Amino acid sequence: MTSDEPDRRPPLGGFRHPFRIISVAGVGLAVSYAVAVQRPVPGWELRLTEWINDVPDALGSVLYPIMQAGTLAGPIGVAVAIAVFRRDWLLSGATVAAGLVAWFGAKGVKRVVERDRPLGYLPDLVVREGDGSGLGYVSGHSAVAATAAVMAMAALPARWRPVPVVVAFLVGIARVVHGVHLPADLVGGWSLGVLIAFATLWFVDRLGRLGTTA
Repeated sequence: MTSDEPDRRPPLGGFRHPFRIISVAGVGLAVSYAVAVQRPVPGWELRLTEWINDVPDALGSVLYPIMQAGTLAGPIGVAVAIAVFRRDWLLSGATVAAGLVAWFGAKGVKRVVERDRPLGYLPDLVVREGDGSGLGYVSGHSAVAATAAVMAMAALPARWRPVPVVVAFLVGIARVVHGVHLPADLVGGWSLGVLIAFATLWFVDRLGRLGTTA
């Protein structure tokens, strides 16, 4: 982008119904939190976890590289692509910042909720990554993947926007397949990531307007 283009960036990433998306994410976070704090863990959630986890190891291997989009490599990769193909340095830098907020924000939520990972409730679950210990809600991978997906969608033509959504969804499913999260962890992570991304896009809009009036 040239220096006179920030004012032509569509508000909130050009999403048609951003406040509906934000509302759905807020409800998702609230409902998933209500599930995550239940003790004991709801039986339906444990059964769903076992069903998703009970897949061939080959599928877990296929999902593993996709799952890495939920690490900080995801938003960094999106940021590089935005910088190279869009020359939008503000959106690029904001994408990295949003990914960091999602990653550390998820860790903060984990400490507040203190929900175990699935192995604490399902001792026979197949764990395909790590030793299955630690805290589960919310899924940091899902939060980061959702944040990166929204930021990528803000830079993509409408016809390509479903692609990052599918990637973020698969990142979450992969976490259950690998035995390290329960379904409510994913919903909470996705919801948190979406909210962080839209807050970042709002901030980008504010900075863009300041840049045009400076």
